[in-house]
Amino acid sequence: MIESIELNYFRKFSNFKVETNHPVIIFSGPNATGKTTILEAIYMAATSKSHRTNDLSSIITTDAPFARLTVCTNKTFQIIISKEGKKNYINQVEYSKMSDYIGNLQVVIFSPSDLELVNGSKGVRRRFLDLEISLLDKTYLRGMMNYKKLLKERNEVLKDYSIEKKMILKIITEQLIESTKVLYEKRIQFIKRINQSLELITKQLECEEISLRYIPSFDVTNIPHSFEGKLRYDLISKTTNVGVHRDDFKIEMNGKDALLYASEGQKRTIVLAIKLALREVYEQLFQVQPILLLDDVFAALDQRRINHIMKYIENQEQTFITTTSIFNIPDDLLKNAKVIRL
Repeated sequence: MIESIELNYFRKFSNFKVETNHPVIIFSGPNATGKTTILEAIYMAATSKSHRTNDLSSIITTDAPFARLTVCTNKTFQIIISKEGKKNYINQVEYSKMSDYIGNLQVVIFSPSDLELVNGSKGVRRRFLDLEISLLDKTYLRGMMNYKKLLKERNEVLKDYSIEKKMILKIITEQLIESTKVLYEKRIQFIKRINQSLELITKQLECEEISLRYIPSFDVTNIPHSFEGKLRYDLISKTTNVGVHRDDFKIEMNGKDALLYASEGQKRTIVLAIKLALREVYEQLFQVQPILLLDDVFAALDQRRINHIMKYIENQEQTFITTTSIFNIPDDLLKNAKVIRL
């Protein structure tokens, strides 16, 4: 359980501290008061990344020399962002490798921007896979880093290819194929786990059947053949056109493509269900309940689904919720929550 959060020169907060030793914390206030920023800080403490931006320098308060977040559980997580970069600390010990830092605090976040999982590009869904699997399996993170290194090397050869580089291209391709096999299997295993948890979550929410279907860019029964078949096109385009960096997954609702058939309300429920399924996977693998971060979760949902989500939250160790008005929150949940108005 998170006991306290402190922000210094973090977006709009110059100096902010709040005690959060409570199962349900609700941050209430108008737009642009910093509710989502607090969830962003918790998420960063767990993952070392922001769910809102890749440009971490934008987090620093204007004209301030740095931004600092401190999140206290039974450990103290601290991240300092400056023009020189980012430093991660646990109990005042610096962790320079992301693979060593992540995995010490488990959180799952839902935010309106997550609708991009349905509506967005392949790249959005691949980033979701890469981040979430890395948080569950550090060998995947190391494997993906090696894959990107090999991919960069192969693309450099393709850009300046000559017959003398034929053997170099062959060796790098073989290594990339082996890396592809490992990462593909880990992604498939992750998708399988999510789908198993989705069966439970969709019953609890009493919503449509939801599942993920992986779409590889290669023939999974003969990956080398797929690379060979694309070689001429790779040489013409001077880039690698097959591999896990080109893969995707579809989100299906009752067996149909959610992008084409789901309403906006259904899409919101779909993404929330995926995030709750992810929470279930965390608990299964680590035997701990991850902290739930729910940003404006009740908007655009009917009362029936709000009631089901409320029942789910009641069984969690700790949940953080943001809302523009407490009138959007069911009364039974409010009675047992700590409300912080911003």
